[in-house]
Amino acid sequence: MKRGAHFDPETIRIMRAVLDDAWARLRPNQQRELAKVHLAERILAAAANGERDPARLLARALIAPVNSSSRR
Repeated sequence: MKRGAHFDPETIRIMRAVLDDAWARLRPNQQRELAKVHLAERILAAAANGERDPARLLARALIAPVNSSSRR
């Protein structure tokens, strides 16, 4: 993610809605395994690179495998 990225209020609204949508799509066991902060990081990274389309932001949030052994 670009350091010092600034987002306008509409982009923040979109990112918040996408985060809530991504979280709601996960099964309860996935929610335990994947912290909401990881979803937010993926959304912020995509937005910092210029993505604003909610569907593409959602895809970026959910793209990484939940059971990845490379998680922090």
